[in-house]
Amino acid sequence: MDNEYSNIAKLYDADNRAVFSADIDFYLKRAGRLGGKTLELACGTGRIAIPLVEKGIPVWGLDYSSSMLDVMNEKIDRLSADAQRRIHPMLGDLTSFSLSERFKLIFIPFRSFQAIESDEQALQCLSCVYRHLEDEGQFIINVFKPRKEIGEWWLSSSERLDFESFLENGDRVTRHSIQRAYDLEKRLLYTDYTYRVYKSGGQVEQFRDSIRLRYFYEDDIRQLLAASGFTIKEEYGWYDGTPVHEGNEFIFVCGKA
Repeated sequence: MDNEYSNIAKLYDADNRAVFSADIDFYLKRAGRLGGKTLELACGTGRIAIPLVEKGIPVWGLDYSSSMLDVMNEKIDRLSADAQRRIHPMLGDLTSFSLSERFKLIFIPFRSFQAIESDEQALQCLSCVYRHLEDEGQFIINVFKPRKEIGEWWLSSSERLDFESFLENGDRVTRHSIQRAYDLEKRLLYTDYTYRVYKSGGQVEQFRDSIRLRYFYEDDIRQLLAASGFTIKEEYGWYDGTPVHEGNEFIFVCGKA
């Protein structure tokens, strides 16, 4: 997993698309209803973990990218002392983590499971999740839903504007992407991201990273979950309860079989 976001982590939270924020309330309600400890895998900049601890939920957060965790730790420094005691950020690998706690809720949000590049690694990750989940706990996983079978239609040779927003200091920021390549055998998608920050004095700063993600068709993800000892209890296509076959995402709420 080489998706470390080394150059763009500090601009990651500039994303103002609905897909970047619609899941926060979903996880807040779920964690609040379940109670107990929560583990967020691929916690990134704390986009979800920070709101959870602010609501009184104890959260352990694991991420592979030290650059993303640096941003998260800056946010933690601004929290109240009480909230800081509830959050536990950790650098680690989704496929091989081992913690002393077990959790009422474990989730892998915002398609981050797709950073895992093989079925073998995916099963290793899900095995770790199973061991850390309380017997009556819930595991939630989200991956994006391919519109159709991946092929030449997915490629883009020129930049596409993903979003435009503004930073706290008023600077305008854009993110453009190029969908550069795909690997049908390994089911990998290769995307280049370019962030541009437009300063008040007219300067433009650029930050680039290349991301590699694995795509899953519906049967793929269902089979992996079943092979790892999970039963799908609820399934959605979006965070408002849209049925799984109508929305743009796969969101599976699982329990131990």
